[in-house]
Amino acid sequence: KEQKRCITSITVREVLEAVVSVAESLKLLRSSDTPVFPYPTHSIKMKKNNESTDYDKCPCCASSLSLWRTKVAPTGSYNIDRCNSCGYALINPRPSLDFLMEYYKHSGHQPGEESATTQLTLADVQNAEKVHPNSTLDAKRIMRTIHDCLGRGPESRSLLDVGCGYGFFSKEAQRVGFKVSMLELAENEREIAFAMTGIRAAECSFEDYPRPEKLFSAVLMSQILEHALDVNAWMAKASALLKSGGILCVAVPNFNSFLRYVLAEKEPFITPPTHLNFFSEHSLQNLMERHGLKCVNTQYVSRVSKTRLKNKLPSPLRPASPFVGTAVDAGFLAVDAMKLGMIVNVYARKV
Repeated sequence: KEQKRCITSITVREVLEAVVSVAESLKLLRSSDTPVFPYPTHSIKMKKNNESTDYDKCPCCASSLSLWRTKVAPTGSYNIDRCNSCGYALINPRPSLDFLMEYYKHSGHQPGEESATTQLTLADVQNAEKVHPNSTLDAKRIMRTIHDCLGRGPESRSLLDVGCGYGFFSKEAQRVGFKVSMLELAENEREIAFAMTGIRAAECSFEDYPRPEKLFSAVLMSQILEHALDVNAWMAKASALLKSGGILCVAVPNFNSFLRYVLAEKEPFITPPTHLNFFSEHSLQNLMERHGLKCVNTQYVSRVSKTRLKNKLPSPLRPASPFVGTAVDAGFLAVDAMKLGMIVNVYARKV
């Protein structure tokens, strides 16, 4: 019996370590639509110096900030401040825009994984999605939720996909009847998105997007707001572009996830200078409310690739990978229900 207990304990520990290892090394919850590219931003209320930008108050609720952790990365050490009220965390001081542009120039679309010169094709992206259907699942869920939030109406509906990546979300939006506009700075992603949707994505920053106000029924920011230098500028722009009653959907890594509680600053989404902002549901709602947006729905999503999970398991456990995968899925459903999931999706209506 004692031997069985020992074996069971080792097995559970190894499975958990394998899941964390997969999430850390492969960023499994990063959708293949995730754009990892800086958008030039314009400051609202931030102290500036020649090299960086400092916040002295929380951008989400204007409360005080305290140092939470220091993250050491290949590009240097980054202080992570945390709001003493809403829990929003941020890299502070912020890197300069010149630094970020140079960083992404050499790092490419997936820093540390792909060269800046790597050029993918539509076939490459579609084949990867077949192996791990992440973006297609998220696109169907998000578009269905946006559609339900808007309710029934006779008017035609339009959607702006900010940082559209390879176009999976825009393609699904087209399928359910939206007239779609897209923004994407990365050239390779724009070309693939055009091949997928037939729409040319605008090559400009979100703040400088030259469209009239109150134009869109919905605005989508899927795993892009964590990259923004000035989150208030982004939220103000989104609110201005929405029609009255329109829906903003934001999907970001959850700073209150179970992984963050276990790993602290080593959590796989705390990756400066790529990610500069770390939101919980509460802090993101605070930011939205400052710009006339009221939360109407929230979803938590945790997912790993079964193929990658199997490859990460110790050899003795690989024959049992289907059962391990089922157990991991059940565990993810539980943590999502407790609002500890890896990704949080917040839907807000313009009021």
